[in-house]
Amino acid sequence: MYFCNVKKKLLYEVSIIRPLIIFLLVVYHSLCVFTGGWSAPAGVPENAAYWWLGRIISGFRIETIAFVGGYVFCYQCVELLKRQRFFQFVWKKFKRLIIPCFVFGIVYYLLYRFNPSRFSWYVAFWRVANGIGHLWFLPMLFWCFLAGWLTDRLLSWLSRYGRVAQLGLAWGLLGALAVVSMLRITGLKMGLSRAPYFFFYFYLGYFLRFLSRGRQVVFGRGSVVALWALYLAFLLLHLQMTKMHLPGLWFDCPKVLRGANLTLIHALNLGHTTCGILALYGSVSRWLARHKTSDDQPGAFLRQCSRLCYGVYVLHMFFMQPIYFFSPFPAWCCGSALGVWLMPWLVLAVTLLLSVVSTLLLLKTRFGRFLIG
Repeated sequence: MYFCNVKKKLLYEVSIIRPLIIFLLVVYHSLCVFTGGWSAPAGVPENAAYWWLGRIISGFRIETIAFVGGYVFCYQCVELLKRQRFFQFVWKKFKRLIIPCFVFGIVYYLLYRFNPSRFSWYVAFWRVANGIGHLWFLPMLFWCFLAGWLTDRLLSWLSRYGRVAQLGLAWGLLGALAVVSMLRITGLKMGLSRAPYFFFYFYLGYFLRFLSRGRQVVFGRGSVVALWALYLAFLLLHLQMTKMHLPGLWFDCPKVLRGANLTLIHALNLGHTTCGILALYGSVSRWLARHKTSDDQPGAFLRQCSRLCYGVYVLHMFFMQPIYFFSPFPAWCCGSALGVWLMPWLVLAVTLLLSVVSTLLLLKTRFGRFLIG
């Protein structure tokens, strides 16, 4: 691993990773009827290949969004020195995350969850406030940013005692947060239960950028290959410990792994998720180091993709769910073996098209730019 000097306004690696991970997120959701993430519509058969593809993608995709958030946050605070006062920062993130969570959450609730005969204002409010459906990530990320602000201020204050003191605390926090991420907290509102888990990955992004001191971290070829191999190995072992039978395999979970300690299972989850994130980051940074110079900036296509990411994330489920659960499309596809194989990709294509077009139209309005701009 080495560092490549990068002086630019936009982070090229983020301009690639962010759209890629949002694309993988939509791919994963299009496969959820095969992975068990959603109830399969009537007539949709099991498909071991799609089960495995979904599991491989889901092993790190949502945590990578938190990682990118921390990475960019460090870049803004430490390198661009765009630090804000606490309440100014809270209001900024409230507008960016919480208000869209409520606006789109209310629409989502009215479309897919509203039941007049069982309606309760209290229940409805908390379902929206907690992030209904896929929107749960927004309030959780809000708390990660607030914790990130406090962490950044602590490390900034410690700079008066030298770089060694800063690095000591930074490494110590990484280890402590890794342990905390293996705990499972329940019962807290507005994403607070999930925040300790995801804050480790948010901080991992911050830490990687902080460690590089304004330089892009470039992994060696052997390191990237090793990270991908470890990711798959940890993921397989984690699945073996949490599933009695894995689709497509000729053997069941070994007896020695049955009833494994939950701490070990959570540690394996931490291992494969961290390796997956670093493997993806390493692959992108290695490609950039070989094909781009430090003065290169993302082209118009990548800039536009990055601009559309937030909108695609928020809107894609508004289109995908009705296709799967309120239309005859799944039944039509499952009328033939070929249709079953094509179904998730057709749903993916239609969902992406409608999400991109809707995002572009929304960004043409002032209110739309306020929400997802």
